[in-house]
Amino acid sequence: MFKRIRIRTNILFHFLFLVITLAAALVGIQYYFSEQMAKEATARIFRQTADNITIQLRAKDTLSKEILHQIEHHPAVNITVDQTIPLTTVQYFVHTLQRYPNMYAIYLGFKNGDFFEVVNMKINTTIHSHYKAPPRTRWSIIKIYNRSGERIREFIFLDKRLHILDRREENSSYLTITRPWYIEAIHAREPVRSDPYLFSNLQLKGITYSKKINAAQTVLALDFTLESLSHILSTMKFAQSGQISLFGRDRHIIVTSKEAKNSLKEHFPNTLSPNEVHTIEINQTRYYTMLIPLTEEMGKKTYVGISVKRDEMLAPYREKIYYALALAILMLLLFIPLTLFFTDHIIQPIKALMQENEMIKQRRFEEVKPVNTNIIEFIELSNSQIAMSQSIRDYQKQQEALLDSFIKLIADAIDAKSAYTGAHCKKVPVIAQMLADEAERSDAPPFTDFSFKSDDEKIAFRRAAWLHDCGKITTPEYVVDKATKLETIYNRIHEIRTRFEVIWRDIEIVYYEKLLQGEEKDYLEKWKTEEQQKLIEEFTFIAQCNLGSEFMNDVDKKKIDKISQRTWIRHFDDRLGLSEEELQRYDHENATLPAEERLLSDKKIHLIERFGFNKDAYRKEGFKMEVPYYLYNRGELYNLTLEKGTLTPEERFKINEHSIMTIKMLESLPLPKEMKEIPKIAGEHHETMDGKGYPRQLSKEQLSIPSRIMAIADIFEALTASDRPYKKAKTLSETLMIMHRMKKEGHIDADLFDLFIRSGVYLTYAKHYLPKSQIDDVDEKILLG
Repeated sequence: MFKRIRIRTNILFHFLFLVITLAAALVGIQYYFSEQMAKEATARIFRQTADNITIQLRAKDTLSKEILHQIEHHPAVNITVDQTIPLTTVQYFVHTLQRYPNMYAIYLGFKNGDFFEVVNMKINTTIHSHYKAPPRTRWSIIKIYNRSGERIREFIFLDKRLHILDRREENSSYLTITRPWYIEAIHAREPVRSDPYLFSNLQLKGITYSKKINAAQTVLALDFTLESLSHILSTMKFAQSGQISLFGRDRHIIVTSKEAKNSLKEHFPNTLSPNEVHTIEINQTRYYTMLIPLTEEMGKKTYVGISVKRDEMLAPYREKIYYALALAILMLLLFIPLTLFFTDHIIQPIKALMQENEMIKQRRFEEVKPVNTNIIEFIELSNSQIAMSQSIRDYQKQQEALLDSFIKLIADAIDAKSAYTGAHCKKVPVIAQMLADEAERSDAPPFTDFSFKSDDEKIAFRRAAWLHDCGKITTPEYVVDKATKLETIYNRIHEIRTRFEVIWRDIEIVYYEKLLQGEEKDYLEKWKTEEQQKLIEEFTFIAQCNLGSEFMNDVDKKKIDKISQRTWIRHFDDRLGLSEEELQRYDHENATLPAEERLLSDKKIHLIERFGFNKDAYRKEGFKMEVPYYLYNRGELYNLTLEKGTLTPEERFKINEHSIMTIKMLESLPLPKEMKEIPKIAGEHHETMDGKGYPRQLSKEQLSIPSRIMAIADIFEALTASDRPYKKAKTLSETLMIMHRMKKEGHIDADLFDLFIRSGVYLTYAKHYLPKSQIDDVDEKILLG
């Protein structure tokens, strides 16, 4: 026996947990600070790149300013468009364009709206087709001026030696004084730079530098493409995934590095605050992005946007983390055997306690035993576990006893509700359990594999048998007990008889009135006797029809209809003394009194509406019984002309509805897993093997063996019951022959019925529960055929 020690002592051997926790925390902290360092390094690189771009832009702006200053002081710019342009001017402009490959055009704008431009036709291949220039055109001159009151645009196309290849003219509405580059330059002392825009002739982005060059308000302008700037941005890349863009004041893209995609703008949403490194996610890839405002130059505000993949910047730092993590894992692997050795005497008792706990979970209370360990806390826990197991077992037994008592209480209440049900709810479980036991013992198909997998399933089956008619608690007693056609809570034949009495009295009154008027007495006596005899015969016929003991044919229906045509006089208001619910079933207007009434009638007040019925929900739950429109129809003619029996279709549905209510009531209960089949077993005992039963019209294949057993038990008990006041008890042979026909017609399971006969369950039950007068000889060979 090991020395008992406290669990606190064993905690000393669990330092491994602290090591792992500490290592994880250190790696996590290292990862956090590595990411911060990567972010700070990225910010530094971004700012350095922005500074370099600023230097490049300043150099470009400075160069452009110098070009403008050089040109404005050259004599070649002192010209007007309406005169012949000197060749020296063209040569000077061409020379300047040749020196700067990205310069697209040099032009002059005059105060009177005239325009003179020299265009570098080598800048782009599309420009020839746009200007309709000859193939060998190297330079183009464009002049816009007034001539004879019209605005003329003149094109002169030159080859590389400045020889004229062709020229053409067209009308134009172009005025330089309306152009932004002219307007901004006129109002500025220094050269101005335009926002980047798309050169329509080139389909390339570019910018315009312009400057007022003399007192005559002539403006000199240079057009540059941005291709060189894109190349500059590409040379400043600091990482493989790095992308750089320039944005204008409205954050529209000016130019990007050559490798940048068209969708780059989504890296810099309008919500992005400048001068901060942000992490954004695009297509499941994270990027570091930063928007940096550049120094305002020439009146324009420009931003540089820089983007790089986050993983690329973190890669060097992650490599160090991976090394540290690998070292920690290696150390952990070295400590695992030692840790297992020291913790084994803690783990084993815990596992043993878990096994005991699993037994409690499976309710195997008698198998729960103490755990052998030297740890005091575990010993105390084991003792507590055993005590808890005993307490749960006792409590469960009490709860199950209470549940079974409550179930039997419900069954007793249903049996006591009507003398017509007798002890049905008590006896069906007996028959069902006996037949289920035989099915479990049988080795013959289809029962070879049938068995209840646990005691819980057996209990569930037994409880389902007790509850199979619990839905009858919702069925009105007067519907179940309806013995005559006109019966509701009472037999309405008395109302009919009273009307006959009224008509009898009316015949008497008419007799005496006519006698006083002097009519012949013998004739009147004969008339009165015949009329009253006819009344007696008609009432006798109506009373006989009310019993429902014979089939109602069309002749009898017509006779009832003819009798109903008799009338009597009502002198009292038939709405007095009625409930609000009854009054709602009347017509809105009262009949004028005295009122003539038919002897028999179907009235609106006889129709009871069905409220709260949801057809879609009903079908969704799988119920297939046809639901009558009305809850009840108490029409006198409607009931008296029933062809068979005493129940209307509405009342028949109300009785059959008990199977639906059984299912709904039981499904509404929070049944444990092992009891989940109770609603199905209890609610399917009126289903038939041919799929014509109710409430769901299930076929044999859709019914479980327990459900089929319930059907046989229910029918056998109902046929042999000797405690029903409405029928004489059938003998065993009569009952079983009826069930034999039901087997042949596919109403009940043939295999189960044969087992019911072969096993002798029917006889065992009969000897215990039936009077000897019902037990007669049974020919089992015929029944098994």
